[in-house]
Order: sequence, then structure tokens, then C-alpha cells
Amino acid sequence: MHTLKAFQKEAIDSLIRHQHTLLIAPTGSGKSLVFQHYLAYIRPKTRAIFVSPLNALARQQALRFESFRIPVAQGCGAGGGGPPSGPGVWILNPEKLSGSSVARLRDWKPDLLIVDEAHCVWEWGESFRPAFEKLPELLQEEKIPKSFWCTATLPKPAHQDLMIRIGSGLYSLGQFEFPEKLKLALIHSPLFERMDLLQSLLLRHGADSGMIFVNTRSSAERVQRYLRFFGIRSIFYHAGLSPEERLGLEAILSKKKTTDPPLWVVATSAFGMGMDYSWFTVCILFEPSFSLLALAQALGRVGRGGVAACAYLLWHEDDFLRQGWFLQASPRNRSRLLEVRRFLETPGDPRFRLEKYFNEGYE
Repeated sequence: MHTLKAFQKEAIDSLIRHQHTLLIAPTGSGKSLVFQHYLAYIRPKTRAIFVSPLNALARQQALRFESFRIPVAQGCGAGGGGPPSGPGVWILNPEKLSGSSVARLRDWKPDLLIVDEAHCVWEWGESFRPAFEKLPELLQEEKIPKSFWCTATLPKPAHQDLMIRIGSGLYSLGQFEFPEKLKLALIHSPLFERMDLLQSLLLRHGADSGMIFVNTRSSAERVQRYLRFFGIRSIFYHAGLSPEERLGLEAILSKKKTTDPPLWVVATSAFGMGMDYSWFTVCILFEPSFSLLALAQALGRVGRGGVAACAYLLWHEDDFLRQGWFLQASPRNRSRLLEVRRFLETPGDPRFRLEKYFNEGYE
């Protein structure tokens, strides 16, 4: 049995005592151990729906459930199957909680809903993946008596929205914490100078490996070609890759050792949740993220578990002119992008301001 941290013990106690629990804890701190321990040792006869935003993350969680000897069934993707024959965990994408899967869900009668990476309800639910937006109402519609929501990054408005939609039965614990040993630098850089700046940063971190985040698939491939031209070992990763290509790249990353030559991953936000590689020590955001939540998620790829790491955010006012189309998508998206610009233009410690945004909200 694992040795539990104080916050994990508190979260497990909340799972036992309360109808619904929201846990906010740092990336890589062990949030998953809360529901794994609960299902393995506290309530082994539980039938739990586990909602995962990404198939890669679902595969990782399935292996972890199996390591606890918890029966698990994969319902993600086109070939997803039904639930376990009895108590256990049924892993689903939110989009699967409709149609024929709902009939099987009702027959199975789950008594716990686990929403991993719960910030997706707020970040993706409005326009990108609307099925996330419906998850809080699923509890009442399908009469699921208990739920557990966990994430490392949840803005104050999203926190309040979830409290309202679930009701007084939701117990909330934890808060956003910037990785203790992660150094963050905001660098004002015109677009025409950015490639040269990127090259100088990589030379500065010659022996390190890390990620370079961009906002579009075409940018990921373009920047990776640039790095390859200069002899920098790199790969690109985005949502346009086939499942086979993604699995191949993930296999390369999982086998890499700290002593291997440096490797850089140029990626969109598709490379994020569940990508846990200790040898990543540098994160470079080649352009501003579309939201502070996306920014915090990118930063969460490094500095995990107290490892010393560096992060750089390159930006210029012209970035927001290029992203003007995004402002028209929805009022919420417009507000998010304006929050990013305000964050970048406001003087002061960016670590402190990011924590203030998530834990207190902007005035």
C-alpha cells in the first residue's frame, strides 16, 4: 500500500463523507492515487465511470487501475467496449456518455463519477467539445450519487460555476500552486526575431530536453523543420497525427533516458495532459496561449515532483493581432485571450500573478 500525503488523505476522507468532491492539486503530485486507493481499499465494490479527455491518458490510467487489481474496461475511442461485468471502472470519453453507451450505463448502475482533468469542463465545454459541458448535469440525469473532480488548474470563475451547478453537496479542497522549482521568464520579442531567439535559448540549454509549444499544427511542423535544419534533434506532435503516429512518438519518449542526447518536442496543446516525462526540464511557449489555463497546463509539463526547471514565454503585441479571429469565437474565448494579454502586460512576479488569478480571480 502506498504512503499517502496529507492532501490525499483529506481527499479520500472527503470521498467517504461527502457526495461530491473537487480536488485541486499540483501536476504530478498524485491526484490519481486518491481514487485508486479509494476503489482498491476503501470501497472495492464501487462501480465507477472514469471520464478521460484523451485516449493516451485513458490508456495510462487503465494500466494504473490494473496495477491496483481494480477491474477496468476501456470504452474510449471507436472500438470501445462496455463496462465490467461487476464492480470496477469503466473508462469513457465524455462523448461516449450519450446514445447506446447511456443505455449500458443505466443497466450497469454506476455509483461514482470520476472526472479527470476537470478543467476541461470549463476550457473545452463551450465550443470545442460540448460533451464536457454536460457532465455536471449527468449526475442528476443518471442518478449517480457520488462524484470526484480533479485538476491542477481551475480558474476562480470555473470553480464557482461548478459549485453552483453541482450544488451544496460539493466539497472543495486544495488550490493552484506554481511548481516550486520552476523559473518563469516572460520575454518581449517581435515575431521577426523569434526564431533567432528560440535558437539562442536552445543553445543556452544545450544539454537539456524540453518542449516548445505553439498554437497551430502548421506552426509545429514549421518550427520543427527549422530546428532540424540547425541540427537540433526534435519531433513534432499535434492532433493531426494518426493514432499510430502518436503511439510511435509516445513510445520514443517513454523509452528516452536522461543520459540520452537532448530531444525537443514541438507541439500544440495536444501534447499536454498525461504526458509525464521527468527528463523534460525546459518549456518554451513560442507564442502566447489562448488562455491562462492553457498557459498553466503547458508549464505543468516541467518542474514536476520538485525537479528544477525553466520556462520561457515569448510574446509581442502583434501576437494578439494574429489571434484576432479567436476573439470572435465566443465571449468567453474573447475574455480569456484578454486575460492573457493583461497578464503579460502587467508588471510584477508572473508566478505570483498566475497563482492570484487561479485562486482569487482578476478584479
